[in-house]
Amino acid sequence: MKNFSYLFILFVSISIISSAQTNSEKYKPEWESLQNYEAPEWYEDAKLGFWVHWGVYSVPAFKGNHAAEWYGRWMYSQKDQSSRNNQGLATHLHHNETYGPPETFGYKDFIPMFKAENFNADEWADLCVQGGAKFFTMMGAHHDSFCLWDTKLSKWNSVNMGPKRDLVGEIEKAVRKRGLKFGVSNHTAWNYAFFQWNHINRYDATNPEYQDLYGNPIVQKSADTVRIYDGEERKTWIPRSRGLVKPSERDMNRWLARTEELADMYKPDLYYFDWGFKLPVWESRKKEFGAFYYNNAIEAGKGKYGNPNVVLNYKSKFYAEGSAVRDFERGGMNDIAKMVWQTDDCVYDDHNWGFVEGTPIKPTNMIVDQLMDIISKRGVLMLSFAPRPDGTFPEEQKTMMYELGAWLKICGEAVYKTRPYEVFGDVGEKWGEKNETGHKIYTATTKDVRFTRNKKNTILYITSLKWPENCKLIIKSLSNLDLKTLKSIKLIGEKGRVKIKQTVEGLEISLPKKPTYKYAYPIRLEFKGQIPFVK
Repeated sequence: MKNFSYLFILFVSISIISSAQTNSEKYKPEWESLQNYEAPEWYEDAKLGFWVHWGVYSVPAFKGNHAAEWYGRWMYSQKDQSSRNNQGLATHLHHNETYGPPETFGYKDFIPMFKAENFNADEWADLCVQGGAKFFTMMGAHHDSFCLWDTKLSKWNSVNMGPKRDLVGEIEKAVRKRGLKFGVSNHTAWNYAFFQWNHINRYDATNPEYQDLYGNPIVQKSADTVRIYDGEERKTWIPRSRGLVKPSERDMNRWLARTEELADMYKPDLYYFDWGFKLPVWESRKKEFGAFYYNNAIEAGKGKYGNPNVVLNYKSKFYAEGSAVRDFERGGMNDIAKMVWQTDDCVYDDHNWGFVEGTPIKPTNMIVDQLMDIISKRGVLMLSFAPRPDGTFPEEQKTMMYELGAWLKICGEAVYKTRPYEVFGDVGEKWGEKNETGHKIYTATTKDVRFTRNKKNTILYITSLKWPENCKLIIKSLSNLDLKTLKSIKLIGEKGRVKIKQTVEGLEISLPKKPTYKYAYPIRLEFKGQIPFVK
């Protein structure tokens, strides 16, 4: 008995010491340390988040031949200085005609016009809830480096200028008050190159007074000689133009300081990065921020070493695999992933993300289909909206939020807190076709079916992205599903009887009449034990 008591005390003591060591251990700015990371359960449960592209660029609201949020880049770009058939020239010409030449009206001169006079953080947060999103990511700063938070590191911010308000701070409070997770979006790493044509053509970026907005890059002497040859394509122009500007130490130090400040001030649950720090010279700063962000979350009581309970997004190979959450812009994984990942996409098609009056948005049905495809492969969708410069959303964007939320209110059990099945589904012939700009189009046919399951692995959701002809589904990838332990089957949102059987063509499901909701149609199969795995 004494030996048992001694062993019990020893075990408890070791457990306490081990726990204390885990809680006190900190991340180091090394890939091996950062790869000791597990994505939070709340994030994998959430499935859907909203965010915005909103800032100074929302004032001119002109996309030309590319994107409205890139206005500050292309307004300085002269003929033959941008690839893809002079994609920036339309913006340059528009600016000259509408506001005057860049040497007299620079990007900085739009800032007083960005007033956000009708921005209401509570209304934004309510729309997020109504749309069924479980987290909201606020734009901290785009490539233009104009900060939408109360930064102490630059005068170029929304508290000192323009709106004269801490936009990040206001929305952070409103979002968290409603029980949602809060994220920030930071695109400033590419600031040094975003305004490269401003620097190369020697517009207002040459004035030291504005360098904290336009960056302080190292510009090659031959930069102003780069032009497009007759008929030259993007794939040959870009290699010739790459390296015209490089980040200075000041640019990189400024990025790290502001990036850490944003994390420290608002303690975001999610931190999203765009591109900009792929070059080897960024290596130490990327790792330094990763360690800072995770340790900051641990110190704030969010999580612990190994699971800081926050999300750090990265694109391509900007962070080491397993050290953060991989993000795909307008794309995603082709199969079920080992670790949760993210798609960031926009309500607009093509390249544009910022507000442009009259630009059509995607149909809600396409967004729902895309969401179901993403979560069937262990992904999360972060969907961007584009407010007007005054802080209000166009009616068609709000309508999409309402429609998305209404569908999720009925069918959300096939979405939230689910996990992928062993196979993700059947894919139709049109799914993932690319348009003329190279972006994938998510067009579902009656053959498109996606699977999710509950965490206990006792309920399988079979979601038909399009209502099947004659109310009958044939699912090839479930042709070996064992139905002996099937406890119940129903079409979510409809009381009619559902019939199911195995045939030589595959699993056949006969559905009752089409339900009243308009989008994807989840069928709920509950088993007496674990869902049989189809081999």
